[in-house]
Amino acid sequence: MKKFAFLLLFFLATLSTFAQDITGDWKGLLKVPGAELNLVLHITKTENGLSATLDSVDQKAFGIPVTTTVFENSTLKFTVANLQIEYEGVLGKDQTIAGTFKQMGQPLPLVLKR
Repeated sequence: MKKFAFLLLFFLATLSTFAQDITGDWKGLLKVPGAELNLVLHITKTENGLSATLDSVDQKAFGIPVTTTVFENSTLKFTVANLQIEYEGVLGKDQTIAGTFKQMGQPLPLVLKR
């Protein structure tokens, strides 16, 4: 019985080690024609899943509500519907998210780092 309890605890501890926690602040530099924009994505956990806000620091736009935020199978997707923004990126082993930022359909590469 003690052996079983130890194995169960070990298994649960191992699972939590491998669980990917995407919450926190993610920063990236978006290179648009004629400018570079510093973006910060703030992701939090809620009882309904994930929630986020977006800052465009150089445009002095802070706390932009993100419409949807989903993280599944190492892939982060978020949208800001009223600004026609979509993002999809993959979390790598180096703890960066490499993906594509789209606004009004125009794709631009965006890497997010903690």
